[in-house]
Amino acid sequence: MEINNEVTFKQDFKFFLDSSFYLRLKDFKLHEQKLSNDILILPSSRINYLNKSISLSDESFDTISNTSDMPNIVLGSIKNFNTIEQFKNLKKIEHLKEVAVDKKYDKFFFHIISFADLKKFSLVYWICVPILKVDGLSFRFEQENNSVVDIKFDDSLPFDIVDDSTLICNFLFCKIDTNSGKLELSTLLRNILIKKTLMSEVKKFTLYIISKQKKEFQTFIITPHFEKEKITFDDVTIKGWEKNIDSKLIPKFINFSSLLDPIKMNEQNVSLNLELMKWRINPDLDLEILKKQKILLLGAGTLGCYISRCLLAWGIYDITFVDDGVVSHSNPVRQPLFNFEDVGKYKAETASLNLKKIYPLCQSKFVKMKVPMIGHSDTIDEEVFLKLEKLIQESDVIFLLMDSREARWLPTLIGKSENKIVINTAIGYDNFLVMRHGDLSDENKNLGCYFCSDILAPVDSLKDRTLDQMCTVTRPGCAMMASSVAVEMLVNYLQTKNNSDDGLVENQIRGFLNDFSNIKNIVNSYKYCSACSNSIIEEYKINKWEFVKLALKDSKYVEDISGLAAVHLETEQLLLDMEALGI
Repeated sequence: MEINNEVTFKQDFKFFLDSSFYLRLKDFKLHEQKLSNDILILPSSRINYLNKSISLSDESFDTISNTSDMPNIVLGSIKNFNTIEQFKNLKKIEHLKEVAVDKKYDKFFFHIISFADLKKFSLVYWICVPILKVDGLSFRFEQENNSVVDIKFDDSLPFDIVDDSTLICNFLFCKIDTNSGKLELSTLLRNILIKKTLMSEVKKFTLYIISKQKKEFQTFIITPHFEKEKITFDDVTIKGWEKNIDSKLIPKFINFSSLLDPIKMNEQNVSLNLELMKWRINPDLDLEILKKQKILLLGAGTLGCYISRCLLAWGIYDITFVDDGVVSHSNPVRQPLFNFEDVGKYKAETASLNLKKIYPLCQSKFVKMKVPMIGHSDTIDEEVFLKLEKLIQESDVIFLLMDSREARWLPTLIGKSENKIVINTAIGYDNFLVMRHGDLSDENKNLGCYFCSDILAPVDSLKDRTLDQMCTVTRPGCAMMASSVAVEMLVNYLQTKNNSDDGLVENQIRGFLNDFSNIKNIVNSYKYCSACSNSIIEEYKINKWEFVKLALKDSKYVEDISGLAAVHLETEQLLLDMEALGI
């Protein structure tokens, strides 16, 4: 053995924090950690021994399954606080000491405390490489001759702990001067030596320093040397907080908003409020099912504009507008997707383009088309019918937002035939109606549609109308209320339809602004309904365009098929019989 020498320790690594680290921390906080502020392990931060640096990036959060092809890594940890006050009020020396003495963090090179402002894209953080020191305790080493040993260790880490008294160290993580007989180790190894000496009462350590080829090694025996008679863990002091750019011991602050893609920032902040709902108020909220929905808005007027905005707020971005009208001078003040400059432009296209200006990542589309109407022979067009059918087939949810009842008939029929979610929204002067149509699924087979309360098929209601009948004469707030109720009804249904709890049983809500009341109703299916009865659906599936063409030409044809005509005859006969009986 060689003569005894004192082990020296040094820490000279610098840290570089990449913006991807913040984005990954932000994502973890938002979706997984939420209100918790438990310490998070960072399993794979890259260490560069040549320039003495450690890189903190999104990869720091990943667990490396195959380390053979990876550069050397170091373990670390981070404690991210919920508020800046918690960060400021932390007793930092006490906290650091708790982390440093915890056995499960023995292999951890660094620790971070932070507060991530998710709305402002900023990060307050302080990095520390814990350095334990005890006055009166030093370590001496003796170098032994090499011998063959068989030790398993993680060669991707700068060092590994085999047991309480055996350590493995990468040759780059220490410095051996054979001429002067000096051994310089990282301060992290000193932490381990101090902890094992004082807590496990280890009297002698064996340190294997592995060569670059990882085949040869040097062996050192390290022994603690006490200058005092009694030293306990209470004598341990700790330091290691990183200084800022001005060499001051204060936390660092980075605002990433100028470094990140504005579109990416917009995308993350748009979903922020939705994700925050899941933290405390509604942990079971399923946002993914909302995001997947493809929406068809039949009508790009007042209701279409407000509903599209509400859908965006819920994270539903695949929206298609269908309308053939143009923006009039009276529209912009009531329809929020239009401006004065849009007057004279087609509504569907303008609404779609302006929705993208609000949220560039939304998948907004448009179709300039007039929906064929029952009883309107001038709307007979097979190409338009096929286009409407395809639009409904490609959508998950159809909103009926047109100006007339007869315009809603064909989409109701196709929607029921294709088993789609159909939501009808209509407004009067001071009242509104929102209704979810029943579909073909078993649990909803008894729910009716907008036309199930009618004893007549829809007819042409657009002829011979005065100006107040042609314009939408309604209290301005009515459309906003109806639109929000319609979207919330959809969200409620999507959240509950796959659960045992069916949520809202009623499928119709009527709102009244004169007394600010709402009435919930259940509208059952009517077996003679002109739009959703079995006879109508079957006839449509068999004859498709031929059936639709006859219906558009004359609504009486629909009454014959549905059975309404027979009901009329029975009613007339009943009245005659009652009259004959003097009733």
